[in-house]
Amino acid sequence: LALKAGRTTEGAIAVSSHTGTLADQAAMAKALFRKAGVVDFADSDEMIKTSIALSMQPLPKGKRIGIITNTGGPGIQAVDTAVDCGLELARWSEAGRRRLAESLYPEASLGNPVDVVATAGPDQFHAAVDTLLHEDGVDMVMVYFVTAPFVDLPAIATRIKDATTHADKPVVCVVCTLDKGSTLVDQLRNAGVPVFDFPEDGARTLCGMARVHALRERSAGMLPTLHGREAAAKILAPYEGKGHYLSQLHAFDLLASYGIAVPRRAPVREKDDITAAAGEVGFPCVLKVDAADVVHKSDVGGVVLDIRDERMLRQAWEQIRLRFGPGVAMLLLEQMPGGCEVIVGSTEAPGLGGLVMFGLGGVFVEAMKDVVFSVAPLTDREADEMILGLRGSAVLDGVRGQPGIDKEALRDLLLRASALVADFPCLAEMDLNPVLAYPAGKAPTAVDVRVRVR
Repeated sequence: LALKAGRTTEGAIAVSSHTGTLADQAAMAKALFRKAGVVDFADSDEMIKTSIALSMQPLPKGKRIGIITNTGGPGIQAVDTAVDCGLELARWSEAGRRRLAESLYPEASLGNPVDVVATAGPDQFHAAVDTLLHEDGVDMVMVYFVTAPFVDLPAIATRIKDATTHADKPVVCVVCTLDKGSTLVDQLRNAGVPVFDFPEDGARTLCGMARVHALRERSAGMLPTLHGREAAAKILAPYEGKGHYLSQLHAFDLLASYGIAVPRRAPVREKDDITAAAGEVGFPCVLKVDAADVVHKSDVGGVVLDIRDERMLRQAWEQIRLRFGPGVAMLLLEQMPGGCEVIVGSTEAPGLGGLVMFGLGGVFVEAMKDVVFSVAPLTDREADEMILGLRGSAVLDGVRGQPGIDKEALRDLLLRASALVADFPCLAEMDLNPVLAYPAGKAPTAVDVRVRVR
């Protein structure tokens, strides 16, 4: 378990003043933790409470939670908290529901949460906890208990202890009480049952325990076996040691050397190159300025889209030449059909090597900042985790009647990009933005790329 300080911009500045680096410390730490199988936490209180629970209770085998309460309002609060923490509400079997019905008062609620009602005594609490612990569809149990003056609190604590003594699933209690209920709290804690004051603490603790189990059980994954290193080395050799960006032509060739899909392309420097380039690329096509100092080409008139014939191509060439000067290099590219825009990139992480980034792409990457980082090289499992780790990952499944993208093909692209980064430490930064991802049958294609070499 770990806690990373410096997650905010202000905190990161404080960290950088000490370490002498302005790298994104939070992203680097999160990627390192994920690679090493470390569960990270947002605050020390949550981490400490999870640590205590791990020392007292078995790990859950999933994230399906069963909730028991003795009053309605707190039960609903517990449900909201559990779902907000990423847990799933468990469902009981018919046999489990029958046992609850036989053991609890008639006015009890048998759903999730189980409301044993305020007058429930030791036997009712024991039956509810024991039943849920024996349900195959329950991975963990949280008891939200509001102490009442008309029930036997010590006996309830004893019966909860009896139900949990030999359990192989974690149980935590949230006790809302006055001082007279402290005996109940002490009894439960002495029996090895963590007790919290608020449902948020109980749910976050169980969620942290589930994350620990998930990391322990996840497969190591497989590294891909790829070819193309020799061709890539020849492309990069003239740039190494200069700190320059690759030309667009060479950047696309670099990606292609590792099997990453890119558009058909041809360089255009002189007017006489136009006819041959058009024959090689075809129509419709895109003409771009190919200058290292022009970063956002479309913002400064360095890109002409939807060129349908040679006449339009010649007009586009003249337009870019007039804007950027005679002799400016240009690149003619196949115009790809529209797809779901994502970004794949990399940057140097001091002490870690290459840090691979994946997120929603195009113009939205800076606005939404929905990105995930991981340390190169990626295994197939890590690539899948990155794809599923986006807050907006539902976009990849298709929205408003649009088909979802081919996630296996996207995983393959991530693996190839990360292998390229791992094989060549001289790659200081790389942006494939956007990558157009498509439904099954068409490979995701990088339609714009920037690569800087140390």
